[in-house]
Amino acid sequence: MELTQLIKERACVRKFTDKKPSKDQLKAILEAGRLAPSWVNVQPWHFIVVQDPETIKLLGKLSFDQPHVTKAHTLIVCCGTTDSWEDDNYKEIIITRPNITKEKIDFLLNSPTFNPMKISEEAVLMRTTEEVTYAIAYMTLETENQGLACCVIGAIGNPLTKSNLDVYQQVKEKLNLDGTTFIVALLVIGYPDGEKPPKTRKNFDQIVSYNKYKDPF
Repeated sequence: MELTQLIKERACVRKFTDKKPSKDQLKAILEAGRLAPSWVNVQPWHFIVVQDPETIKLLGKLSFDQPHVTKAHTLIVCCGTTDSWEDDNYKEIIITRPNITKEKIDFLLNSPTFNPMKISEEAVLMRTTEEVTYAIAYMTLETENQGLACCVIGAIGNPLTKSNLDVYQQVKEKLNLDGTTFIVALLVIGYPDGEKPPKTRKNFDQIVSYNKYKDPF
């Protein structure tokens, strides 16, 4: 399918059949996430495929019992890894850049513009979340390409929403997450059961300007 058409047809689905996606389909989806754009190429993400019913039940509680989560058979837990910004890890990525100099490395490591750790913990969470959403977007498109459907679940308890933190801690222990890895969103994946819901978006002129804000394109 042509990419533009695939984007048009993609929509969040909340009702799925009992048929699970194959391992090859899931690998293709995860590979799309791996290859997504990454700001300064830090790639501060990790993805956990969950099909264990007990874990899914707990993730359902984390999402405030949203039925399409509690009834899911396949979830991808999309995590951010804040330690990717720590000097040793960040430097390991930076030095792979072509024609990089020591001065440039020092600048990227120490500039608050390029290293959110020089600002605050909140800045690290925000920048990491931004990067993970790129990967999630790519995975949603590959899900569609695989003949499947998905729904992005961002309404969960985590350090960003600062809610449901008792359940969030249980989930972290269940998934064996360390202190530098946090859950950004869940991706429910499966075969759609019935027609996809209609896709509604603001019209082009509402969200696009030319040269200046509100000047028509």
